[in-house]
Amino acid sequence: MITFSFTVARPSVTVKADGALPSGITVLTGQSGSGKSTFIKCIAGLVKPTTGSIQCDETTWVDRDKKLWVPAQERQVGYMPQGNIVFPHLSVERNITYSKRGTPDMCNTLLQRLGLEKYRKTKAGSLSGGEQQRVALGRALYSKPTVLLLDEPLSALDWNLRKQVREDLVSIIREWDVPCVWVTHDESEAESVGDRHWTCENGLITIAE
Repeated sequence: MITFSFTVARPSVTVKADGALPSGITVLTGQSGSGKSTFIKCIAGLVKPTTGSIQCDETTWVDRDKKLWVPAQERQVGYMPQGNIVFPHLSVERNITYSKRGTPDMCNTLLQRLGLEKYRKTKAGSLSGGEQQRVALGRALYSKPTVLLLDEPLSALDWNLRKQVREDLVSIIREWDVPCVWVTHDESEAESVGDRHWTCENGLITIAE
């Protein structure tokens, strides 16, 4: 379980968070610029909190008092930033397996689940925006992370594809029983995927069941 109690001061907002992330899907909503992305970047190890700590089970990732900091690459976090983030010159398969922490079977499962099997050897840069989004989803899931952080994961997909990818993604998350924070502006999406709903307003993360 991920537990956290930290503050991070940014030029536009100060984010304050105190709680724990259990298994299942936690949806985080809030207005643009409220601090949602900053929160998950702190968990991912991409932003250092100003004060406080973050733990994963018995392992401390961050303790600002003790000047302890575990870098992102050592946290085994599946993180998908907002937007289409792929390596355009690499094949879809190489993009998904980039971390080299998963297995061939895991890659095959993700290619099938995300509708990318026929693009296995295709360079990711030649795919459509929606297809590249699915490649990024696959890369985030490939290492079977201890926590999955998704920042607007379906934002680049059209409505029909969004529904299918959402169902596949939710199914995989539930099969693995991996804690997940799913950031979205779409209230209907939040209602359909979340086991619990947190909100972020002016940097304050409100924890709710």
